[in-house]
Amino acid sequence: MHRHTLTWLAIFGIIVLMFMRLPPMVAKEDSVLNTYRALVEVDALAKQQFVHPIDDDRLVDGAIRGMMFQLDPYSGYIAPDELLRFERRHAGDYIGVGIEVGMPDDQPTVIAAIEGGPAAKAGVLAGDRILAIDGHDVEDLSVFDLERMLEGERGSVVRLTLQHTGAVEPELLTIERGPVSMISVRGFRRDSAGEWDYLIDPDGRIGYIRVSNFRNNTMREFDEAMQKLAETGLRGLIIDLRFNPGGMLERAVEMVDRFVGRGVIVSTVTRLKATWQFSATPRNTLADMQLAVLVNRGSASASEIVSGSLQDHDRGVIVGKRSFGKGSVQRVIHLKSHDAAIKLTVAYYQLPSGRIVHRTIWNRDTDEWGVRPDIEVTLTDEEIKAIQDSRRKLDSGLGATEHLDGGASQALSTTQAVPISPLEIVRDQQLTAALAHLEEKLTQR
Repeated sequence: MHRHTLTWLAIFGIIVLMFMRLPPMVAKEDSVLNTYRALVEVDALAKQQFVHPIDDDRLVDGAIRGMMFQLDPYSGYIAPDELLRFERRHAGDYIGVGIEVGMPDDQPTVIAAIEGGPAAKAGVLAGDRILAIDGHDVEDLSVFDLERMLEGERGSVVRLTLQHTGAVEPELLTIERGPVSMISVRGFRRDSAGEWDYLIDPDGRIGYIRVSNFRNNTMREFDEAMQKLAETGLRGLIIDLRFNPGGMLERAVEMVDRFVGRGVIVSTVTRLKATWQFSATPRNTLADMQLAVLVNRGSASASEIVSGSLQDHDRGVIVGKRSFGKGSVQRVIHLKSHDAAIKLTVAYYQLPSGRIVHRTIWNRDTDEWGVRPDIEVTLTDEEIKAIQDSRRKLDSGLGATEHLDGGASQALSTTQAVPISPLEIVRDQQLTAALAHLEEKLTQR
């Protein structure tokens, strides 16, 4: 058979194949048109009959926002004029009030007020229900929309109506927006020079590191604190992840990798059951370090990965209260046809044991979400507030630490070198339990 004839036969075969595929393609196109026919019809009616002229981009933005809202509270639309602010926020420091928001029971709730931020200074507490922002009801808004409303220009104010846990009446707070600095790592107290002291029990050589979030600089700061502690002959460590709303997955994986030498640290699971595993490496592992990790309801996302993974590897004791249960993975996708982006939930975090961290409609009535402590210690609302007030003063340099004794408070000046004994932290029952556990473990060795 001549080459010319073969060429024409090949072309004929391709044409036949195209015609064979045409009906399914047409049917698929018809299905898409039918799905969005009502949207196109509303668009046309609005442009024809609405009392004012309409900007096409405004309708498109509104339609995309509506789609994202129907998915879950953590997905959202990032309009062209919001992209730069969004990127700054997720890179680290930004202008706002410093609140991380979640949706337990579909109610806008403060996961944590960023330590040192305007909201924390104003008295916003983890667990506060957000009822209104600037007088607007927020019941039908997503987490993404709430975060957008809370950001703004430096010096501008936002009015938050909050329902504190245990309070009868809501409280209205007026907060001035300002810099929210993502300092990640802090110690137990400040020394006479105002520097962080990470040694909570000098006799037992037990360290304490408070991790407020997981950002680009977190592990650099953590390693610097660990280096200082190593010079003391460190034998045990308390990692305090209370009121830590999370952050970057990579930093959480690195922290677990410091203490686990092999095995899966965490996996991500998509709708197609595809997994992406992050595994530990044996290099520079602190395998003999005794660990205790503090968590509470303000511990979410990356902090749940750290605590849950260490728990599954039997690498440390978890002390406190059950964590928040936010373990979903969001991906920022830039739109090709529009100078904007969407933040889309694409997967869930899965701990080594197979548990899904995220609290979903399928597991919310079970024990299979979040991180449950090995040693559960319940604090009263007053004790939680006292701890947060103490941290705020300590972080701002107003006092080296603050403790409660029979209702009386005592502030220790940063200009004095005051030794800290375990007895002085007795009112923080969760921290005391973690310290007591480590002291007992180290005594047995």
